Amino acid sequence: MSDTSEAVTAASAQAVTAAQAQAVIAAQTLLARTPIFQKCEAQDLAALAAMAHFADVADGSDIVREGEPALQLLVIEAGEVVVLKRSAAGGQHEINRLHGGNAIGELALFEPDARRSATVRAVGPVRMLVMPIDQVLALAQMRPSFVAVLIGIAGLVAERLRMCISNAVESLERALAEERTRVTMGKFTFSLIVAYSLYTWVLGTATQVKAALGRSELITVPAILVTVGILLHFMRSSGFPASFFGITLKNAGRDVLQAVVLTLPLMAISVLLKLWLVGNVPSMAGQPLFQMFSVPAPGMPAAVFNPWLALAYVVFVPFQELIYRGGLQGALSHFLTGPWRHWLAILGSNIIFSAAHLYISLGLSVTAFIAGLFWGWLYSRQTGLPEVSVSHILLGFWTFEIIDLGVLE
Repeated sequence: MSDTSEAVTAASAQAVTAAQAQAVIAAQTLLARTPIFQKCEAQDLAALAAMAHFADVADGSDIVREGEPALQLLVIEAGEVVVLKRSAAGGQHEINRLHGGNAIGELALFEPDARRSATVRAVGPVRMLVMPIDQVLALAQMRPSFVAVLIGIAGLVAERLRMCISNAVESLERALAEERTRVTMGKFTFSLIVAYSLYTWVLGTATQVKAALGRSELITVPAILVTVGILLHFMRSSGFPASFFGITLKNAGRDVLQAVVLTLPLMAISVLLKLWLVGNVPSMAGQPLFQMFSVPAPGMPAAVFNPWLALAYVVFVPFQELIYRGGLQGALSHFLTGPWRHWLAILGSNIIFSAAHLYISLGLSVTAFIAGLFWGWLYSRQTGLPEVSVSHILLGFWTFEIIDLGVLE
């Protein structure tokens, strides 16, 4: 009976020895493919593997915690870990992710009584090789060939330091850009408040002037000039180039031609609208489809072309586009975030654009809103004022001079 027990004990010892040998081989294989140990000689790897053991870590468990004593050097065999750094506010921010073959805690080899500089947490199941740092240091003292390992670790630390410096510079640049954006946004908001307050005053005054004189240009033209002055001051103080606000001639020839082509369908739609108005609005019954230079309908006054008003329209349309597209839409597209920011910028600036026509008539305001959506899309597509201004002049002159949708006014 005793012979049987001794045989079982011997077999168990052999099994344990075989398992330990396999673990040492696995550890040595892992260390050989770990960057900081690739310069080790075979006997150094064998000595390191002999002092190491494998450990399994459950998903979400902290492998090391920031501030704890650094007593072990760890090498990931399988799985993924996240490196977390505490913030001044007490939260944690992810600063890195490590995978198989990456080491954790190698800095402690150069700093006695070191403490963990970050928390390392398992992302899914993780298997790690664990080596006591004091034994690794003792091995380094006994084996001169281990100096190559320390040099390799020092090189890795230097590389990480360079990366940290590069990341710090990028973070500073982002912080400066964010601060610049914040300051510019503050100036933009202030300018918008002033300009919109001016518009509110103009809206009431222009309505009264139009009722008294039949025209409102005496109020609206100076108001546009003042608003442009406010916008130009904002542009100069923003630090952004003129092209940021659409003031550029880059590709202007090509883009103007495209703008004209894209405006032609709207011109055709305006003709269809005129046909509908002539057939359904009593005040326009009997009017010719193309009003300019046509024989007036019986009892209707002849259309009079005023070249000075046409010239004023051509001159002031670019100023309007500078305000609503270059100033409002362009700035909002830059300051807003998210996948819909360009359309939100178009919608927001176009609401103000259409509201600026409300004192004339509701119909003109609605028409301006629809046309403004097209011009806003055109501006976001080409980001240049000359193209959208040409489209605005062409469509406006066609609509109110050539075919005359004057009922909207």
